[in-house]
Amino acid sequence: MEKKKLKYFGLSSWSIDNRKTVFVIIAIILVGGLMSYSSLPRESFPEIIESKIYVSSIYPGNAAEDVEKLITKPLEEEFDDITGVTKITSTSLQDYSSIQVEFQEDITPEEAKVKIKDKIDNVKAQQDWPTIDGGVKVEPNAFDLNISEVTPIANINITGDFTSEQLKDFAELLQDEIEELQ
Repeated sequence: MEKKKLKYFGLSSWSIDNRKTVFVIIAIILVGGLMSYSSLPRESFPEIIESKIYVSSIYPGNAAEDVEKLITKPLEEEFDDITGVTKITSTSLQDYSSIQVEFQEDITPEEAKVKIKDKIDNVKAQQDWPTIDGGVKVEPNAFDLNISEVTPIANINITGDFTSEQLKDFAELLQDEIEELQ
């Protein structure tokens, strides 16, 4: 009776015995990967769209605790009922409240802003919403931040043996020329 030999290193033993086959498989994977990489779609300056809405409120003459209790908490509770909200972050300071509401990726910033503004109107309609001197209700401001509009595409530094004013004038001229490019 012949005993079967156990191969603990079956794959590595096969690889050593079939070196040429392993090299061909590696070459095929490498060529396929390079072809896939070169055919990936890319943009030079992709537009970055975030589904975040920022809400800021100014309530002059009040401590951070009052701003949180009277403005931030009621708004947060109302925003929490919106479908598609993934995260709410808030900061209450003296005279100021800031709330950041993040939405699911499938919700556009325009849709999110409409939902937030509707909830702000609901909260403002309540009798206990705070007022500023003269009876004017505190007005929360909702806005989205488009990073593509805020972040510059390129920063150019200009130096030379010129005065600061000459460099500034040249930089403004250069900026106008670059902005005219299509």
